[in-house]
Amino acid sequence: MKVALIFPPQGHFTQPYLSLPSLAAYLRAHNVGEVHQLDESIEAYDYFLSKERLRRSLERVRAGGGLAALDAQETLKFSDMERYQTLSEIELIGDELVERIEEAKHVLRTPAEFYDYERYLWAGRTLEQGLRLFSAEFAPSRLTPHGFVTRYRVERSREILAATADEKENPFIEFFREHTLPRLKAIDPDLIGISLTFPSQAIPAFTLARLIKEWKPSIHITVGGGLLAYTAEKLSKRREIWNVIDSFILLEGEGPLLALCEEIKSGRRDLTRISNLMWHDGVEVRRNEQRDPLDIKTLPTPDFDGLPLHKYFSPELVLPLAITRGCYWGKCVFCTLYTVIGPGYRGRAIDQTVADMRVLSEKYKTKHFYLAIEDLPPNMAARLPQAILDAGLDIDWWCDARLEHEAFTQEVCDAMAKAGCKRIAFGFESSSQRVLARMCKGIDPDKSIELVRRVRKAGISVTLYVMTGFPTETRDEARETLQTILANRDAIQEVSVRVFYLDETSEIFKRRSEFDILEIYPDPEADLQVYYDFKAGSGMSRREAREAYLEFTRALRSHFPVFQNTNMLYHELKSHYFLYLAKAGSWEQLVSDVLERPRAKTSDPRRPRARSALLKRALGFDRAEIDQRLSSIDSHTLRPRYQSDLVEDEDRLRFDRELAPQQRADSSLVYDRRTGEIQCFSAAAAFLLERCDGTRTVEQIVEVVPQPAQELARRCVEQLSQSGYFEKESAS
Repeated sequence: MKVALIFPPQGHFTQPYLSLPSLAAYLRAHNVGEVHQLDESIEAYDYFLSKERLRRSLERVRAGGGLAALDAQETLKFSDMERYQTLSEIELIGDELVERIEEAKHVLRTPAEFYDYERYLWAGRTLEQGLRLFSAEFAPSRLTPHGFVTRYRVERSREILAATADEKENPFIEFFREHTLPRLKAIDPDLIGISLTFPSQAIPAFTLARLIKEWKPSIHITVGGGLLAYTAEKLSKRREIWNVIDSFILLEGEGPLLALCEEIKSGRRDLTRISNLMWHDGVEVRRNEQRDPLDIKTLPTPDFDGLPLHKYFSPELVLPLAITRGCYWGKCVFCTLYTVIGPGYRGRAIDQTVADMRVLSEKYKTKHFYLAIEDLPPNMAARLPQAILDAGLDIDWWCDARLEHEAFTQEVCDAMAKAGCKRIAFGFESSSQRVLARMCKGIDPDKSIELVRRVRKAGISVTLYVMTGFPTETRDEARETLQTILANRDAIQEVSVRVFYLDETSEIFKRRSEFDILEIYPDPEADLQVYYDFKAGSGMSRREAREAYLEFTRALRSHFPVFQNTNMLYHELKSHYFLYLAKAGSWEQLVSDVLERPRAKTSDPRRPRARSALLKRALGFDRAEIDQRLSSIDSHTLRPRYQSDLVEDEDRLRFDRELAPQQRADSSLVYDRRTGEIQCFSAAAAFLLERCDGTRTVEQIVEVVPQPAQELARRCVEQLSQSGYFEKESAS
């Protein structure tokens, strides 16, 4: 018996996910046979961000032409501006990206380079730029470190299926055909299990299933994972789905997958015998009886053997570990966890958890763990730290936790820090007691801040999850939450803000009238729709909720070191912040050594010389203004599309008609090879930078500028110096 478990693109590329190692461990513990794990998400990122593949992208994008023709136009309409933004960047840095992309991956995978913050930022920017170049080949599809979106909407099953055959806009067809299928053919599995967790995986997952069926129609393909808890019932109604897959496993997968393996191995293939399975018998969809999930205490330690652990874009391995399943609170009206996990809350024994940590740490030579749980239960918060210390484990870890005011005493917080806890994320949501009561959070905002301060006093980094736009929440209440966070920013390191969307599997959806929700907006074509925009009779409108979100993000960038300037990259890449925190030893040390360390400034030479590391390209339009205009198109301007800022064709045509075209205004795009930063210079600033060639004094540089503007020109040269655009030493 041969089983291939596959995690399809797209997931974060900094650490493995827990789904496959949990399933593989259970199957191996029951002697199923050969169990192979394929993380095709990291494999795809690694290949797409390779010199060979990016060169192909660059050649294909250039073959399409476009920038010269756009630069020759008198004006640019909205759709032109989108292309201009992409093509101007590619023309400036495309060759540089191709030549240095492997270096960037090496930096992120090598401790000495990764913890050199300037090198880290360059590498992170380079990977993001590489993904923009790659995406341009398949436009309007876009692959980022955080998502994959196309013009095909994952709320519509017919569009998912159409995307699986679109060679022009689906980059994974080529990848699976050239890289995944040859490896699967070498394994020749009897059963393939695909883990479908995120909406961004839907199109890649069914693309892969279609290609596998074209190769070997007899193979049984089963799909499981959290996303199916929301969509399986709806997906099952489209007959074409059953042409590419054979079954869905609902809720937790260990038991049903083992039973399915045994049926396939026996040759009986009697699917009626397998609990929590949905399948098509050739006539109709069958849904087998649902059984409660297995006791988490009976499950083996996750097994990461076979995953390409050296390919994740981190210098040290961060392993996920689940010590509980479910949420012990389970009352928040917006939460849908029970839909994904199933009934009940279960916890692993403390001694088992410590044993898991020891086994994984020794086996995979790592001390870093992410406890992939919904909430750290009070009993574990009190007992786990001492158990870790008693076992002599030298580990670092982080997790999510509920704001349990009585449980997280100073003594408990101190013990957690001593046992290696570096970071805790709490669901704060709001500082309005009224809003929290409506959410059924069961917490007091003032006591929550006291708890946060205890955690911070212990030396643990604090992250708060915040929600804006909950039904009936007013703009003043949202601002009250923001002001509370700003007033306590000495105790809070990160804030993750999101706009509330209405989930059809949530309690609030079932009781909409109680929350003054007057109307919801279903998409008649979206047979897989889960999230809904809505109209409430009181509180903020959806537009106001979005504006409140933008107000939050502006304030965070102004007041929190993690979100300021270049540090934002650092916050966005999963596990990187945690690794830097663990390396520094404390938040205070991280701030002084890294986040707020003054950037090395260029000396102020008498004859400044622009650094040779700069690449420049003259443009016929102002790229900075184009960037600003494009970024101003936010979700309240567009038709609602959950978790995607991709502009719809209909909206693009509307903007072409309604928005004023971009007028010509010469500018220059400047790329710094050392930092990876791209800046747009006005024609005047670019002219001054060009004159800084080491042969002129500052006075000689600006003397050609009309007298009234010379002081402004001097300040511009000074800014260029402070921003690091000059060599540190200059010809005298």
